[in-house]
Amino acid sequence: MRPPPVLRKEPLMSTKPMIAPKPAAPPVAPKGPRLVDTFRKVVEPSATPPPPPSGRSSSTKSDEATKKQTGLKDKDTGAGGPPSSKPGLANKARDDKRKRSEVMDGAKRRTVARDENAMDDAEEIGISISGVSPARKGRKYSKARRKAERAEAAKASAPVKVEILEVGKQGMTVGDLASKLAINEAAVVKVLFMKGIAVTINQMLDEESVKIVCNEYEVEVIEAGSVKVEDMAKKQKEFLDEEDLESLERRPPVVTVMGHVDHGKTSLLDYIRKTKVAAGEAGGITQAIGAYQVPVTVDGEEQTCVFLDTPGHQAFSAMRARGARITDIAIIVVAADDGTRPQTLEAIAHAKAARVPIVVAINKIDKPGANVDRVKEELAKAGVVPPEWGGEEQMVSVSALTGENIDSLLETVMLVAELQDLRSNPHREASGTIIEASLDKARGPVATLLVQNGTLSKGDVVLCGESYGKVRALFDEKGKSVNEAGPSTAVQVIGLSSVPVAGYEFEIRDTIDDARDAAAEYAERMRDSRLASQASEGKVTLANLASAVASGKDSGVESHQLNIVLKVDVQGTVEAIREALQVLPQDTVQLRFLMQGTGDITASDIDLAIASGAIVIGFNVRTQPTVRDKADSEGVEIRLYKVIYELVDDMRQAMEGLLKPIQEEVPIGKAEVRAVFTSGSGRVAGCMVTEGKLTKGCGVHVKRGKKTVHTGSLSSLRRVKDVAKEVDAGLECGVGVDGFNEWQDGDTIQAFDKVEKKRTLEDASATVAAALASEKK
Repeated sequence: MRPPPVLRKEPLMSTKPMIAPKPAAPPVAPKGPRLVDTFRKVVEPSATPPPPPSGRSSSTKSDEATKKQTGLKDKDTGAGGPPSSKPGLANKARDDKRKRSEVMDGAKRRTVARDENAMDDAEEIGISISGVSPARKGRKYSKARRKAERAEAAKASAPVKVEILEVGKQGMTVGDLASKLAINEAAVVKVLFMKGIAVTINQMLDEESVKIVCNEYEVEVIEAGSVKVEDMAKKQKEFLDEEDLESLERRPPVVTVMGHVDHGKTSLLDYIRKTKVAAGEAGGITQAIGAYQVPVTVDGEEQTCVFLDTPGHQAFSAMRARGARITDIAIIVVAADDGTRPQTLEAIAHAKAARVPIVVAINKIDKPGANVDRVKEELAKAGVVPPEWGGEEQMVSVSALTGENIDSLLETVMLVAELQDLRSNPHREASGTIIEASLDKARGPVATLLVQNGTLSKGDVVLCGESYGKVRALFDEKGKSVNEAGPSTAVQVIGLSSVPVAGYEFEIRDTIDDARDAAAEYAERMRDSRLASQASEGKVTLANLASAVASGKDSGVESHQLNIVLKVDVQGTVEAIREALQVLPQDTVQLRFLMQGTGDITASDIDLAIASGAIVIGFNVRTQPTVRDKADSEGVEIRLYKVIYELVDDMRQAMEGLLKPIQEEVPIGKAEVRAVFTSGSGRVAGCMVTEGKLTKGCGVHVKRGKKTVHTGSLSSLRRVKDVAKEVDAGLECGVGVDGFNEWQDGDTIQAFDKVEKKRTLEDASATVAAALASEKK
């Protein structure tokens, strides 16, 4: 067995306690010279204190002095034995505090000593040196200096009064006018108030109001070109660039079919496409632009032509103008049995304004009463002359019902297109125009794009106004999915962020972020424009003031407002409806569109109508049963339409329903005063009824010669001694009138009844015009 290990005996404890030695400090690497220290050596050699005469440092001398004061010696601090007394922690704390104080005081002295020279050197070399701060000025100096700097900055940023101010027809806001005139908004409001025009600071001023204020401050006003943001977005631009000239290829022509309502435009296009589209149109009226590619055989060779079918009745003139702007050839359809109509002349004007060649299709030659020569004479008066009469416009007599001369019409169109030599570059990024746009419940925003140059492909990033997105799918007019669309091709695009505005141009961007930023910038400009237009809707005009005078109200303007939430199927219908409603007089009842958009009516539309007291109008859209129930429970009226004429008629009735009926006087009889009697209730006139009859309670005018001396109501009527309800012509009676006793022989009594009569919008407009004319006098 192994023996147990021998244990070493522990040393006996000394009477004195052992003190552990202090742990050795870790080695510190020497630091390189800092930029501030190097600069300090160059700039302030006198700031560094001289070294001590002996090899010991000043800190060593300080330690020795401290030891003498505390009674400690060097040998007592070593490990050879404990000090004579226990070391106190207070002595060590005082040593540490003294050392830190010396370091901080030295740094402050060095900083103050070098500030002046360092700043001089820094200003001399023209750079800012880290660690060097300018000398502190006095508080009085700094405060005065800062006040002067603020005054200079305010003076530099103050608006400068213009000498000449350009003002468009849309006017400008109160804030903009105040900035141009270098005054505050209150001064503008005060000037107009002194002229009898009440405005607010956030209001849009019309051109006349701006001139009044500018005249007060001696600023000349000139009329500027009124170019709105929408017009800038819709304006025509050249789609061909210089780099396209070497890559141009022939493209199919884009043809617009235009004309008056029911003259056979859709039927003509329907026959050409060999499909039945016209039968599905509401009321036989085209409600939205259709774009179709049609193969046309010319001299045995099949060619392609793109047809645009634009609505023809008056309400859709904006869509018709858009069709003329993006087309190469315009086919004007005129019925041979009806001749030229207002929309026919308007279509001709649109085509000529866009410098589009015109081909006239004289339709319905199969109907009895068709007179082609009369139609040509009417067209010649409108400036459209056939070649046989010395003009340039081609005319073809056709029948969309039987198909007679349809081939000749197509050949004529392709001949005109060949003379134009239509070309584009398909090997570049696409650009073109939005034809139509709508919101599909399943697919989201859907836009019909007409590619006018380049090729549009899946995956391209499209930007059009406030809308942008990556093309996820392309569909042709038959609903078939395609991968790309070349020049003169109309396709439906899915993948946009929102419903774009029909008529805007689109372009391709490199990245989705680039398109998003551009759309946000455009949306901000549009938002400012909309706010300015909304502010101008509530402005007080001379017409409003005249309306107040006419109605006899001194407290304010008699004005009504009909709030509307409008939902339509496609974007182009919005402008058509608004244009149709603009023909209604709005002197006393204004239409205010709180929201206008595409898609079915939703619960949020009902919420908006509840909050604003609006009616909800839907055109070619549907309403879910739950939404309809919510509207019924909240008392919100929803009106759905498929034909625009019915919408306009109902809006007229709704606007006239807001007008207060007028009291109209209807004459019922006449009497002559032949004697005056005095009774207990006052003086009574003995009369002979000469015309009609007198009834108790009717209104009367008491005339003395040609002057009306009193107007009131007939309070008492007696026949001999009996009370009568009415007295017919040829009979005598006694008459008493409330508030009138000054009867004289020979006075004439004209009796009338008051009848309430509904006012029309035209009546209200005439009242305003008459009041305005009287005020001018």
